[in-house]
Amino acid sequence: MMNIEQLEHVVEVAKGKSISKAAESLHITQSGISQSISALENELGIKLFKRSRKGAVPTEAGKRIIIKANDILNNVQELREEAEGAANAITGDLRLMGIPGVMPTLIKTTAYLRRKYPNLAVDINEKGSFEIIEDFQAKRIDAGFIAMNDKLLQQNVGLNFEPVSKGKLVLCVGRNTPLSFKKSITPEELKEQTFILYKDDYVQWFIRDFSNVFGKVNVLFSTKNGDAIVMALREGMGVTIGHDYSFANHPLVLSGELVTLEIENFSDHVVYFGWLKQGNTPLSQITKEAIDRFNQVLFMDQPY
Repeated sequence: MMNIEQLEHVVEVAKGKSISKAAESLHITQSGISQSISALENELGIKLFKRSRKGAVPTEAGKRIIIKANDILNNVQELREEAEGAANAITGDLRLMGIPGVMPTLIKTTAYLRRKYPNLAVDINEKGSFEIIEDFQAKRIDAGFIAMNDKLLQQNVGLNFEPVSKGKLVLCVGRNTPLSFKKSITPEELKEQTFILYKDDYVQWFIRDFSNVFGKVNVLFSTKNGDAIVMALREGMGVTIGHDYSFANHPLVLSGELVTLEIENFSDHVVYFGWLKQGNTPLSQITKEAIDRFNQVLFMDQPY
C-alpha cells in the first residue's frame, strides 16, 4: 500500500537524480530506498526511473507521478503546519485536582498536554475527595478525580460522578512490623493498632464508621504530609488506611519497604474512583482530552 514515506523517497531521488544522494539526505540505506521505490513501481505498474551507473533519471510516466507526489507532500506539510498552528492556538488555564496517589498520573497527563499545546497552562493539585468536591462545586477547578462509595453517592445525589475504576481501602504497614507477614487483617486485630492517618474526609469517614461498629481506635496523629506518614510507618510507629490505588505504584510498596493488607469482613468499604464533571455543561475540548489521557495512563499504570 502506497505511503508518504515512498513518495518522499521518489521526490528525493528525482531531486538529485541519484539513489545514493537521496539515501544520504534521508539518512537511510541505499537498499532501503531502492526497495521502497521498487515496491511503489510494482503497485503502480510503471517504471518511475531509468537506473544506470550514472544515476536514476525519471521516466516520462515517472515525471508526471513525481509532480503529483510533490504536490501531495506539500499538502501534507500544510496539514501538519495547520495542526501545529491549531495546537499553539489553544491557550488559557486547565485546573485539575486528584486524590493522593494519582499525582504521578496527573503529572504524565500534564506533560503530554504541554508537549501538544505549548501555550496551555495546566495547574494540578492533590487534595482529599471532599475538599476536591468543595473546590469543584465552587468552580475553582475544571475536573477532579476523587474516591466515593455507594453511601456517599447517595448522600450527594446531585453530584455528577463518573466512575472509571473500582478498588477498596487497605491497611499499609512498615516491613519491619509483625503485620507485614500477613496478607489480611480482621477488624478485631485492626482495632488494636495505632493509626497514623492522612487528613482526608474519606479516611476520617472510614475511621468513624469503623469506630461505631468496633469501638474507638487509637490515632497517633493525622496529617496532610504524606512524607510524615511514610516516615512513621517505616519507623514502626503505627499503621495507616488508604485507597489501594494510592499505594499500588508507591516506590516503597513496590520495593517491599511498605506492605499492604486487605481488611477482612468489613462491609461498605468498596471504593469507586472517577471524575467529577459539570452536570449539564458540555466539557471543553481540552478538559475532555485531559480526562481521556489521564484514564489511558491510569489503566496502563495499574498493576491489577
